[in-house]
Amino acid sequence: MKGLKLFAWDFHGTLEQGTEVGFAVILRKLAQEINYQTTIELEEVRRLFGVSILDYLKHFFPKLSNAEILELRNQIRDRQNRKHIEKYIKAAPWAHEVLAKIQKAGHKNIIVSTSSQPHIKRFLRVVKVTKYVDGVFGIDRHSLDGEFDIAALKAKAIKSFAQNHEIDGSQVIVIGDRSGDIDAGLLLNATTYQYVSKYFSNVKTNAKYKITDLRKVLREI
Repeated sequence: MKGLKLFAWDFHGTLEQGTEVGFAVILRKLAQEINYQTTIELEEVRRLFGVSILDYLKHFFPKLSNAEILELRNQIRDRQNRKHIEKYIKAAPWAHEVLAKIQKAGHKNIIVSTSSQPHIKRFLRVVKVTKYVDGVFGIDRHSLDGEFDIAALKAKAIKSFAQNHEIDGSQVIVIGDRSGDIDAGLLLNATTYQYVSKYFSNVKTNAKYKITDLRKVLREI
């Protein structure tokens, strides 16, 4: 459709803040409960942010068996419930305003995450951005034990939505905080924005634009 733009957003680390804080709390509680001696510092959790839950567990609990690691992963899923999310996670600064203005201008917002769709929808409800979103794609890397191409899978989801809504590829804007997000946009020849928060200022990507304020994206409307 002529003039219609698609804004494809990553969620964790882009439209929200605090996930890693709550995750560190869960990891520490698990270590305490199974009497496992390990040091889990928030800075180290942030340094690893973006890896799978399995990779986190293998890093902090290297002496556990695969079966024990998988059991801890199951426990993490149970503990990341609505009560936990509400305690630690909130929308990133200006997220509501930016999404609302894009929607009001007649364009589309979608979320493309590496969490499962039910999981990410729970987060969206808690931070109250669901009403601004036209589609949610959950590519659940945390349920997979092997390697997979995050950029290619995210690009596939974005391209599918764009084609279904007759949005030209030149009108796609991809916003994220990690290389997987940005590389997905580059695969589509989209305009790319890396959101650089104060907690993850050292992440390197090939984004066209690097911003510390989500409102900078509004120049695209």
